[in-house]
Amino acid sequence: MTVNLNKSLSDILPDFFDANQIKEFLSLYKSSLSDKPDLDTKEKSGEKDFKIADGINYRSQIDLLITFSSNQIPKEKFLSLLLYLSQVSIVKGEFATAIEINEKLISNTSADKNFVDISAHAFLLIGEIFSRQANWENSFKYIREARELFDSVNDIKGVAKCENLLGTIYGDLGDVKNAIENFEAALGKSIDENNYIEKAKIEINLGIVNSIKGLYNEALGYFKRALFNYEKVSDKKRIAEIHQNIGMVNSKKGDYKTALKEFDESFAYATENNYLQNIGIVYLSKSFVYSQMEDYSLANAFADKAMEIAYKLNDKLTIAEVYKIKGIIQRNVKNFMLAENYLQTSLRLNIESGNQLNRAETYHELGLLYKDMGKTKESEKNLNLALEYFKKINAQPDIKLLENLITLRN
Repeated sequence: MTVNLNKSLSDILPDFFDANQIKEFLSLYKSSLSDKPDLDTKEKSGEKDFKIADGINYRSQIDLLITFSSNQIPKEKFLSLLLYLSQVSIVKGEFATAIEINEKLISNTSADKNFVDISAHAFLLIGEIFSRQANWENSFKYIREARELFDSVNDIKGVAKCENLLGTIYGDLGDVKNAIENFEAALGKSIDENNYIEKAKIEINLGIVNSIKGLYNEALGYFKRALFNYEKVSDKKRIAEIHQNIGMVNSKKGDYKTALKEFDESFAYATENNYLQNIGIVYLSKSFVYSQMEDYSLANAFADKAMEIAYKLNDKLTIAEVYKIKGIIQRNVKNFMLAENYLQTSLRLNIESGNQLNRAETYHELGLLYKDMGKTKESEKNLNLALEYFKKINAQPDIKLLENLITLRN
């Protein structure tokens, strides 16, 4: 029987175990496979077989590896393995598994002052997971706990990571002022010339903020500096994110050909690493671009692909964005009733998650929809609600566009 161990796990076994230990683990895993019933496509009961997602295999491999390694390697090495497994699980979108691993890390380190830094990183990773699910209260709670622990051992780089993640959350909430403050605080703590990777992470976020404000050339400058640094160390996960962000800037500029090229680059890197969240965002971005190019069939197909991944990850922000794009598509094909339902669903999800930016963008789209439906008062109300937010963050392209729309109405 072939042992098809997940590549992310098989690649790192030599870093933690000797040859005999690896042989023993693979034998153990092979035994666990032979314990499973080998059913035909149509089961003997007459019912059709249905495939369970690969996540179950990944989880069983993780469980076996953690149990096996707990008494095979020294504690420091075991904790390092747990950190690695939690990070891999986050990339794969196996968030429940990642949270459990980090909680195990915390329980194994919280009482030992020698492992404060590891405990802090575990808190930070859980905070990151909750931020991806728009669970802001728990995200803030875990990040602040991590920052206190990093502070207690004077780990400046760790504090910078916390500031950077907090900035990302404020950006997701549309609170640009607090986002910039946290990013700049993080950058100020990353003054070590050799710490260019941490700087690159912050530059990505500053690029996103400048893109939101309509400062596209500044945004591209930040992204390209970050890309240069990540290419030096072949960090394909981050390279995928940057190509996605560069594509988004070009789509805002109306350069859809370049945007699609960047999204394809991002997709190639993301699929190579099975970076599920980034794959979902690429699908979402392509859906938006094709909707702007009036290829509504393709736009809808990519929206459905994005929704499938977003539901798997419980990514509420992306789910809301997919509904918004589906609303745009239906408005353009004159299916106003369905368009309104999609946009109102997007608005409700954005209000529930506290995302001010996406909420304002949805108000904008509702304003356009109600204009097409001849509902003048509803259109003006929604356009003004969008304008109010964009003035607050000084996003000049959006302000100009909305003011022109409102002027044309009057």
